[in-house]
Amino acid sequence: MCLPRSADLKLLKAKKGKGTVELLEEDDPELLEAEQQRHAEEVLLNKAKESEGARDISKFSAFFEALVAETSDPKDLQTLPKHTRLNNLIHHVSTPEDAEKLPLLIEQWRNKRLPITPYTSSKIVETCCRLGCGEVVYTLLGERQRYGLLPSANDFENTIAVLSNSNLDKAFVTLAMVPLYNLTRTGAMYGSLLNACLATAEDEGLEKAVLTAQDLIDASAEDIENRAGAKSALEKLATKLNENGDQEKVKPIEDFLSSL
Repeated sequence: MCLPRSADLKLLKAKKGKGTVELLEEDDPELLEAEQQRHAEEVLLNKAKESEGARDISKFSAFFEALVAETSDPKDLQTLPKHTRLNNLIHHVSTPEDAEKLPLLIEQWRNKRLPITPYTSSKIVETCCRLGCGEVVYTLLGERQRYGLLPSANDFENTIAVLSNSNLDKAFVTLAMVPLYNLTRTGAMYGSLLNACLATAEDEGLEKAVLTAQDLIDASAEDIENRAGAKSALEKLATKLNENGDQEKVKPIEDFLSSL
């Protein structure tokens, strides 16, 4: 397909939920807003490069420093960044060092009474988890009033999975946070914890896995969604207990597995 040129230039835009495509005129408000956003980012980056001289500065650093400056005074209602700026910044987070800077900005953003949407919350969690920064998410989720994230159950699953490989104690604490956000724990959360417990060679790890499994088994289906998400980890635990000849502990697990 050939796009129109020069003065006839238009952009294709998908209409959400309608399965159709429309052409945007050059002066369409939506197109202008997107172009203005890109232009603003380019200006910020150029200003940052000029002020830093020859030192190389990343897009994240330039945009981060600009937002920190704009949100530093919660009483200054004249300087209010566009609500999309935080989400745009997250797309430029590329290193663990970038992710570790986010709590400062998010707290200032919150103090400025600027909104953090569920979409942006999930993007923050997804990005931090991808970079292996589960403890950054742990900090953000641990102080709900301070940071004001609106995570989903899937965000908790990802965070627990990452923390289970780096700090198991914090992973268990994160599981306890789930109801505080009016969310329901899931089998996948328990599966990550069980696998992490079984990965330790110590007897304490196996005992912790048994207690975790018991908590899952004792809970009702309303308290834990999709309990089958822990099936694989429970099967590993049952195998380990059978190898140790611990029939008393393995029986309730096998009974539960047969009901899934």
